[in-house]
Amino acid sequence: MVSDLNAHESVNRKAIRLDEKKALTTLNNILKALEAFHGNYHKKLNYERLAEYLKLSDQDANNILTLVLKFQKLFKNTFKHHQLQRKIVNGAIYLIADKDDTRPIIPKQIHMTHSSAQLLSDVTYTFKHVNRGKGFNLKFTNTKLLKNMKTLKANYPYLFTENGNNLTYPSEMGLLLGETILSYSKTHKKLTDIELNNSLITFEEDVRT
Repeated sequence: MVSDLNAHESVNRKAIRLDEKKALTTLNNILKALEAFHGNYHKKLNYERLAEYLKLSDQDANNILTLVLKFQKLFKNTFKHHQLQRKIVNGAIYLIADKDDTRPIIPKQIHMTHSSAQLLSDVTYTFKHVNRGKGFNLKFTNTKLLKNMKTLKANYPYLFTENGNNLTYPSEMGLLLGETILSYSKTHKKLTDIELNNSLITFEEDVRT
């Protein structure tokens, strides 16, 4: 009788471990799917179809989505200017919040020439429709666009981000501003002052030399 109970408990423990492993695998697959938004913020992810593919029940799919959105709120607010790091102290694992000094601060007032605005528009269009979300390698500025983009990045570092593999992408702010400028160009509207993410962008005429 005792041996039967022990065997039953052992089976239950294995079943729990399998369920936990499946849950972690599922969450990891959803996070991988969300990575497709990088540089393609205009896309739509069919979450119902993804949940169906992962064979999730409606309740499980909803619970995981709620968890992911909670993480988003946590990192957007609580850890907006910090990065979580794992630190081992006396053999124990701790989580610490290090200040993120690598992200350039976005000024409240941005002055941009019309030529720089046009260049950002070209970079955004190339990134989305030519490169299909792939980054730019500014180590080899063998085209006029890359050469000018390198100068633009030096003047407006907060409009770009890097992935650590010599690739440069428009940052969230850079992509948002670039898409806004593109929309003005498509409708033949004259660029005026634009307010984005609590920053005022003022466009100025280029100085002729």
